[in-house]
Amino acid sequence: MPKDAGAPGRRLAAAPANRRLKTLRRSQQRLVEEPGAERTARPARPDGSEGGRASGARRLWRSLVHPGRGQIIAAVILFVVGMGGVMQIRINTADDAYTNARREDLIQLLDGLGSESRRLESEIADLERTRTELQSGADTQRVARSEAQRRTEELAILAGTAPAEGPGIRMRIADPAGKVDADILLDAVEEMRDAGAEVIEVNDTIRVVASSWFGASPAGLVIDGKPVSRPITFEVVGDPHSLEEGARFRGGIVSEITGPGVGGQVQIDQQSRLVVESLHAQRENQYAQPASPPPTPR
Repeated sequence: MPKDAGAPGRRLAAAPANRRLKTLRRSQQRLVEEPGAERTARPARPDGSEGGRASGARRLWRSLVHPGRGQIIAAVILFVVGMGGVMQIRINTADDAYTNARREDLIQLLDGLGSESRRLESEIADLERTRTELQSGADTQRVARSEAQRRTEELAILAGTAPAEGPGIRMRIADPAGKVDADILLDAVEEMRDAGAEVIEVNDTIRVVASSWFGASPAGLVIDGKPVSRPITFEVVGDPHSLEEGARFRGGIVSEITGPGVGGQVQIDQQSRLVVESLHAQRENQYAQPASPPPTPR
């Protein structure tokens, strides 16, 4: 067989290889001309990290846009737990109102509560003793009359229609700038009542009772329509220690008057005996009338 007998066969076999080579070169040229195609045609890493990130982001987006039933239930549970935590924190904050108070203020508050507790216990003991005497049957009418008389005298003192005397404090308020207004006077009276005041008199002329009102006129401060001159003097019948501590409690009436907003001065003196002689002018009721007693059951 001649040496070049297989040449045509080799040329025929080489033709497809040449065409493949040309195709590969054209593809390479296109890749060089299109930079974006290189990134597209870049093979993924063997560990599949880029593909994993892309698929994870897609899954996260689908979960946010179309949450499943379990995710909705979990979100509701977390919302309820969060609301419960916020409410508990608010409750704890409200209960800790005295957390930042000074030790002296807490001692004053406890002293005032102790005095009020002792007063109430004494009143309970008196009422129980009176009940026992009324139920015993021995001279019931005399005990009833005596109790009614005592109760009438107490109510007369509270209503301001009878003089009163007893231990207490005298509080003098100096107000050079004239910034003590009706609201401050009302705060002072309320704090004195909270501390156990039984009788309150202003400037030896005005008896303060439950129906008293505080206001202002062109001439100055007025209580129940009567003018109040400065300096203002309060005479308060009650436990002297409790009354003074109640007035000097931090944030109380003394702090308010001596603070920079008012710039006044307060002097408090404990008295073993105060005499209150001013009376409250009682007015006739315009609309209210005593109701007829209910019929006695048979």
